[in-house]
Formats: sequence, structure tokens, C-alpha cells
Amino acid sequence: MLKRISRIRLVKFNSLGIASVFQVGDTNEIDMSVKVFAVQRSLSTFYHNEGSFNKKEYQIFQQQAVKPLPETGVQSAFCHEVPAIYVRSIKIQGVSASSVLHAGSASLIRGDARLKHIRQIQSPRSQSPAKNI
Repeated sequence: MLKRISRIRLVKFNSLGIASVFQVGDTNEIDMSVKVFAVQRSLSTFYHNEGSFNKKEYQIFQQQAVKPLPETGVQSAFCHEVPAIYVRSIKIQGVSASSVLHAGSASLIRGDARLKHIRQIQSPRSQSPAKNI
């Protein structure tokens, strides 16, 4: 792994998501993993049996992660006249689930995000309050 000094004058981001990493400097290994089950409804309705779920019912949480093929042995040579990484500014809206914002060298980075998002949207007619006359 290349070893260099990382210098950043300004970093500005609004959101750093779950299982995400913000790293300045050299890193040997970064491993991020998140499993999310989300239910979005058009009306704020909550039932007494909510809050836990059986992840065996959803195949996305059981599948093996797809891994990239190993490196093919490409030979390379680097000459760094200045042994530092200089960055004036980084402005990012957000770093999402199981993602990385990294300035520096890294030997290995792994990220795995599993999301099951269920949207329960009702028609506009059924959202209006009932009229009792």
C-alpha cells in the first residue's frame, strides 16, 4: 500500500448514512455492511405487531454478496514527487448507506448494503377525512 500524507483544507457534507465511513489518511481495510427493512406509508398508521420482522421471509437478506473477481496481477510502478495528497475542498450532499468518503490509500474496501423498502401508498380519495353528516 502506498503511504502518503492526506491534507484537506475544507470538508463539508450534510449527511453521513448508516454503516458509512469518512476517512482521511491511509487505511489497511474498510468493511461496511448494513441491512435495512423500511416501510413507508402515506398515512401515519402503526400497528401493535410492528417493530420486528422475520428476515427469512425476505430473500434479499439471505443471498450471498456478489464479490468482484480478484486482481489479475497487473504490474505497475508509481513515482510520487510529492509524498502528500493535497485537497482544497470537498463538498458532498450525502454519503449513503454502506458507502465511503476516503482521502488516502487503502488496501481493501468492502461494502454491502441490503435494503427492502415497502411503500404503502393510498389513493388520494381514501386519504381524505370521512364526512359524517
